[in-house]
Amino acid sequence: MGVSIPLVPLGARVRVQRGIWPLEPGVDGRTGSVTDASEYRPHRYGVTLDGEQTARYFRPEELIVIDAPEPPADVAAAKRRRALP
Repeated sequence: MGVSIPLVPLGARVRVQRGIWPLEPGVDGRTGSVTDASEYRPHRYGVTLDGEQTARYFRPEELIVIDAPEPPADVAAAKRRRALP
C-alpha cells in the first residue's frame, strides 16, 4: 500500500479548465491559487480564485499549473541522491 501525495503543491498558481464533470458557469478559464491540498484527499484541490475569499474544490484534471513554487532545498537534494534498495 502506498501513500498518495498531492500532485499540485500548495501555493501553485493554476487555471481552471473543463474536465469530465460539468463546471459552474463562468469558472472555466479563471485563475487562482491552491490553498488546500492533502495526502488524505489527493483527488481534490481547494483553489481560491482571484477576487474571491472562499475556496472552491476541483479535481486534478480540471487544473492547469501556471506557476508552482520551488521545492525546499532538502527535497531537491533528496531527489538527486541515489535511491536505496
